[in-house]
Amino acid sequence: MRAAVFVSALLFAAMCSVAAFAQTPQSAPRVNAQDTARQVFAVLVGEIAANTGHPGVAYTELLKAARELDAASLYRRAAEIALRSGVPDKALAAAQAWRKAQPGSREAGAWVVQLQLLLGRSSEAAATIAQDLANTPEPQRGQAIADLLPLAAQAEDPAATLTMMRTALAAQQQFPQTDVVLGVLRARLGERKAGFADALHALSADPGLAPAAALLLQLYTVNPQAADAAMQKFAAAQPQDSGMRLAWAQAALAQQRDGIAYGVLKQLVADAPDLAPAWLLLGSLQTEFGEPAKAVVSLQTYLRLARAQAEPPSLTPAYLALSEAARKLGDDAQASRWLDQIVPDAGNRLALLTNRALILVAQGKVAEALKLVDTLPEATAAQRKDKLLTRAQILRDAGRYDAAFRLLQAGARQMPGDVDVLYEAAMMADKSGHISDMLQLLRKAIAADPQSQPAYNALGYTLADRGENLPEARKLIARALELSPGNPFVLDSMGWVEYRMGHLDQALDLLQQAYDARPDPEVGAHLGEVLWQLGQKDRARAIWRAAIERAPHDAVVQAVLRKYGVTF
Repeated sequence: MRAAVFVSALLFAAMCSVAAFAQTPQSAPRVNAQDTARQVFAVLVGEIAANTGHPGVAYTELLKAARELDAASLYRRAAEIALRSGVPDKALAAAQAWRKAQPGSREAGAWVVQLQLLLGRSSEAAATIAQDLANTPEPQRGQAIADLLPLAAQAEDPAATLTMMRTALAAQQQFPQTDVVLGVLRARLGERKAGFADALHALSADPGLAPAAALLLQLYTVNPQAADAAMQKFAAAQPQDSGMRLAWAQAALAQQRDGIAYGVLKQLVADAPDLAPAWLLLGSLQTEFGEPAKAVVSLQTYLRLARAQAEPPSLTPAYLALSEAARKLGDDAQASRWLDQIVPDAGNRLALLTNRALILVAQGKVAEALKLVDTLPEATAAQRKDKLLTRAQILRDAGRYDAAFRLLQAGARQMPGDVDVLYEAAMMADKSGHISDMLQLLRKAIAADPQSQPAYNALGYTLADRGENLPEARKLIARALELSPGNPFVLDSMGWVEYRMGHLDQALDLLQQAYDARPDPEVGAHLGEVLWQLGQKDRARAIWRAAIERAPHDAVVQAVLRKYGVTF
C-alpha cells in the first residue's frame, strides 16, 4: 500500500511538472498529446529510478526527457543525480548538453564552469566563460560578469579560481564588474589592499555599482578615508540603496569614525524613514554627540518601527540607549523606567546592572552602586574580569580615579597578561596622576598583545604630549595606525606628535582628518591649537567654542583655553 501511494504521488508530481514545461513558450510548439504521454513516462521512470537506487537509469531517462522538452529543470536534475552518484563527468555532460541546447542560459554556463573546475579542468572553464561572454550582447555583458561573483565568493580554491578568472576575463577589462570579480578573489586570498584597489577602480568607472561598494565596505579598514569618498559618490548615484548606506555607517562606526556615520545616518533616515536599524544607530550617536533630546525621538521612532515588524527584533539595545539619553538629560527616574522594560537574561544582565549602577552614581549613591556590582557572578575568569571592570567603571564615573587605579592595579596582578585589564589600569593611572605606572602598564599591554592598537596609541600619545622621546612616540603611533587605519583617535595622536615635532602643516592635515571623522572635543582642542599657531585664530575659536559647548568640563579643552586666554 505504501509503495502504491508513493508511486501515485510521484506520478502526480511528474505530470504536474510536464504540464508546466509544456506551457512554456519555448516548448509549447514541440509538444502534442502523444509526446506528452511519452515524456511523462520518461520523467516518471527517471524519478522512480532515482528513488529506488538506480541513478544510471534515472540519469538516462531524465536527460532524454530534458532534450525532448528543452527543459532547464530536467537538465539540472540529471546533472544533480550524476553528481550525487559520484559521476561528475556525466554531470558535466548533462550540463554541456544543457548549455548547447540553451546557449543563452547563464545557469547552464555556471553549471558547466563549476563542474569543469571540480574536475580540475581550469583551462576549459576559462574558455567556457570567455566564450559565453563573447556571445553575450555588450549591453548585458556587465551583468553576465557580475553573475560570476557567487563562483568567486564560494570557490574552494580561490588561488586557482583567480588564475582561471584572469584568463577568462582577459578580454573584458573595460567592464568594472571584472575588477569586482578579481577583487573578491584577491580579498579571499588575503590580498586586502589589492582587493580594495580593485573595488575602488570599479567604483571610479561606475560610482553606483553595488557589488563594488559591497567589496569596498568589506575591506573598509584598508583605507577608510578613500572608502568614505567613494561611498559618498555611491550614495549620490544610488540613493535608494538604503542597505548599502546602512552598511557604510556600520563600517565607519567599527573604526570609531562616528562623525562619518552620523552624517550618513542623518541623511539615511531622511531618505528612508522606515529603516528601523538606522534610527537605532542614529539615536545612540546623538546621545554621544551631546544631543540626548534628539536621541529620545530617534530611539522612540525605532521602537515604533521595530514593534510593527512581523518578527520584532530585541528591543533591549534601544531601551539601554534610551536610559542613557534620559540619564544625560538628568531624568534618572525615566532612565530607570526604560531599564524596567528589559526582561533580564544572561545576555543582558551585565549591561542592565551597569546602567542601574550608573544611575545610582549620578544620584551620588556610589556605595549602593558598588553593592549592586557585588551581586554579579564570579564563578569563571570571564565573570571575575567583568566584575572588576564594572566596579572600576563605577569608581571612575564617580570621580574616584585613584581608587579605580588601585583596584585595577590589583586586578592586573591577579590576571597577568590580560591586556584589557592592563589598559584600563593604565588609563586610571593617567587620571590619578601616576604617569610612570601608566607608561609601565602600557608597555606590559603591548608585550602581552603586540596587536593592541589602543595601547600603542595611548603610549605614543602620552610620550608626545609630555614631549618625551618623540621619535619613539611617532613609531608607536604609526604602528597603531597600521592596526587601525583611519581611526580618528590615532590620527589625532599622529597629528599631535607632528605638532610637537614642529611639523605644523602635517599636523593640521592629520588633525583635520581626525576631526572630520569624529568631532571629539579633545580632537577639537588639538586642531584649534595648531590652527592658532598657524594664525587661523577665528577658525580655532569656532572649533574651541563647539568643543566647550559639548564638553564644558573636559580637562584638555579647558587647558587649551586657559593657555591662550580664550573665554566664551
